[in-house]
Amino acid sequence: MQKRFLPTAIVAFFIVIITVSACTKLDTTTLASDLITVDNVNTFDTTLSIVATQFNTGQDSFLIGKNDNHVIGNITNDPLFGSTASAIYVQLKPTFYPFYFGNAGDTVKGIPAVGLDSAFVCLSYKGAWGDTTAIAGTETFEIYKITDNTFRDMTDTIRNNRFLLSGSSINTLVGSSVSSPAIAAQQVNFGRGSFKDSATNQIRIKLDYNFAKTLFESDSSSSVVNKAFNNDSLFRNELNGFAIKVRAGTGGKRLMYVNLGEAKTRLEFHYRKSKNGIKDTLVQSFQTYVFPTLTGKASSTGNYLKRDYTGSQVESAVTNTNNVYVQTSPGTYVNLQVQGLQDMTNRVIHRAYIIAEQDAFAGDNSNLTPPPYMYLDLVDGVNKYKPIYHDLNPNSFYTPDAVVNYYPYSNVDPVHFGGIALGRTNGTENFTRYEINITRYVQQIVTKRDISYQLRLFAPYYNIYPQYNPTGLNGFNVRTSVLPFYNSLGLGRVRLGSGSNTNHKMKLVVIYSKI
Repeated sequence: MQKRFLPTAIVAFFIVIITVSACTKLDTTTLASDLITVDNVNTFDTTLSIVATQFNTGQDSFLIGKNDNHVIGNITNDPLFGSTASAIYVQLKPTFYPFYFGNAGDTVKGIPAVGLDSAFVCLSYKGAWGDTTAIAGTETFEIYKITDNTFRDMTDTIRNNRFLLSGSSINTLVGSSVSSPAIAAQQVNFGRGSFKDSATNQIRIKLDYNFAKTLFESDSSSSVVNKAFNNDSLFRNELNGFAIKVRAGTGGKRLMYVNLGEAKTRLEFHYRKSKNGIKDTLVQSFQTYVFPTLTGKASSTGNYLKRDYTGSQVESAVTNTNNVYVQTSPGTYVNLQVQGLQDMTNRVIHRAYIIAEQDAFAGDNSNLTPPPYMYLDLVDGVNKYKPIYHDLNPNSFYTPDAVVNYYPYSNVDPVHFGGIALGRTNGTENFTRYEINITRYVQQIVTKRDISYQLRLFAPYYNIYPQYNPTGLNGFNVRTSVLPFYNSLGLGRVRLGSGSNTNHKMKLVVIYSKI
């Protein structure tokens, strides 16, 4: 399932902030084009308190698709959430079998006229989060050969413990290079002779020459020992994939996003060839196969993202009743209980919306911005959740209590539902504010006396509702209950005021008329 490209999401996010940042003196909402004025004659408002409870184990078992943007890098300087480290796992394979470099019938091995110049693993760069300035410096990207034979033919889950940041399955270092957002964005020219090309927006990591040469000199014949190029199974036995991470102690200020399914993600071989006394330089590439081909299985991919809250504010959030903390998944979430909603008498609800505001502080890292989008669903039992009724999308029918049509077919409409990060100022500070529309849900409670559920507030990458389809779909290890949302993986975190916060109180505002 294709995720939105990170640069596009970031641009849209800042456009929204600029558009909605103006203040108004009317007691109105910004959740719809119509403005509702409270006159205390026909239209009234009331505020209900919210009790917020912190949870530091969020969604961390969802799938990440081969075409989704993957994250790599380290953040070690977050006073709110501690540290984050992320590594990527990918198989880059030949474009056909039996594979050969150059012309049909070439088997490279033993042909002195062919020689390897260099080899690079290239990642299609999509953007970054954190300190993205040139002054932030470079980081060392390292490549390890995967020796874990269970890593094959699959899309894996975030934080699968098989894919640790170190360990026996990825202890063979086979290449390294420095990069940064500024370096990745630069144009790189390569090739000589009849082959000249260039690329931008790539993280280029040079492979160790001897490792690359051994692979380069594999044979396509089935009758020799070094026959990795003969078919897909033999190639994966020789090279089951790469683990790529940022070396600890270098950088530690950002996460960088790459797409493994795009053509700019590849294993490049730069080599020389001589024919009839004419020397030439060529480039051939291996790539990620998102789907099986006629000659081989799909490439395996994985993304491991580790959170460590040791010594951070969120670690002690359970005893700090003034604030709650939300980190984009895989991260944290907050349960909300609206006080008095179940007892509210019947009335016409014009607008009901939850306000959650950033409670910034002087020592925070300003490069680590809040999540672009918040989401709210219902807590229906212990560790069981379901979509909120009615308000996710007014143009898409859905019913959370059914096994079909349980979620809007066109996804959440963030303009109607809210949850978009809004830029606000109170004259002394700038902060982010979230407004989440639950008007129709509240109307259902006060009119039909339905349950006032506890709510879950979080910033998902995917929404997961396993009760709707727990067994899988067509054997592809993809559940229809895994639903894309609008945040990029791991991008965003925020300290919010709780229901007892003086300056940034979390609350439910209800604008209504009496019956």
